[in-house]
Amino acid sequence: MPTLDLKLAQHFLLEEPRGAARRLELEAPEVAAGLLKTLPSHAAVEVLCLLQAEFAADVLLSLPEVEASRWLEQMELADIAAVLRHSTEADFARLLSLLSQKKQNLCRMLASYPDYTVGAWVETDVVVLDVKMTVEEAMHRLRKRHYKGGAQLYVVDQQRQLVGQVSIFNLLRRTATEVVASFLDTKVLSLSGFTELAGALKAPVWAQQDQVAVVSRQGDFLGELHHHKVRSALQRNTPPAPLLEATDLLDAYASSFASLVDVFTPTPKSGN
Repeated sequence: MPTLDLKLAQHFLLEEPRGAARRLELEAPEVAAGLLKTLPSHAAVEVLCLLQAEFAADVLLSLPEVEASRWLEQMELADIAAVLRHSTEADFARLLSLLSQKKQNLCRMLASYPDYTVGAWVETDVVVLDVKMTVEEAMHRLRKRHYKGGAQLYVVDQQRQLVGQVSIFNLLRRTATEVVASFLDTKVLSLSGFTELAGALKAPVWAQQDQVAVVSRQGDFLGELHHHKVRSALQRNTPPAPLLEATDLLDAYASSFASLVDVFTPTPKSGN
């Protein structure tokens, strides 16, 4: 294997992951997978999540199931859902089967939202409180989940309908036997999961906070959306700009990629 070319290609993937992702998309999925496998898994996953969703699906499907499962485990649910959304029905089922049952259910939900809506990019791993909880029970849940989130905690009912929020500072001042319902703030801002990203970015909610609750059309709590996630999703959904005229460094990167293509391209079997 051309060691110098491999090191240069790896450097490009590590230092310029977005540009490297655009370059990888010019190769066959098997070639892209072969190059990514030479990186530490966290770096490979970072580049994988920057690929166009259709190509990322093909890359994952070209991997052995054990390796594909390991990479999927390190991806955010929104990124997995984006890949699933752009997969065929058969590939959707195959990739989904590599996830835990809990993640399968969440990814099905996220994948049901178009990628231009906030529902596709919501953070689902959010600590919520039940409206009937006592303060003692609420604090136990926060300790159990090693809570490190914001100052406001969302409150849901038994049907997981969003009914309000409580301040963690208010929670700390209450007695252990008080019920959350007795002091929650019912005025909680939220966005519908079907709100388009472009519209969400202009929502007045961002003037007051950096995150907002996301609910379904029926009012079910879906999760939380961060302002930076909206901007990132909009950037991802924007078609990539054409590559600029190559500099000497980019020429070297491209040459290294090209020289490695043969190394990672499967050799066709000769007929009998």
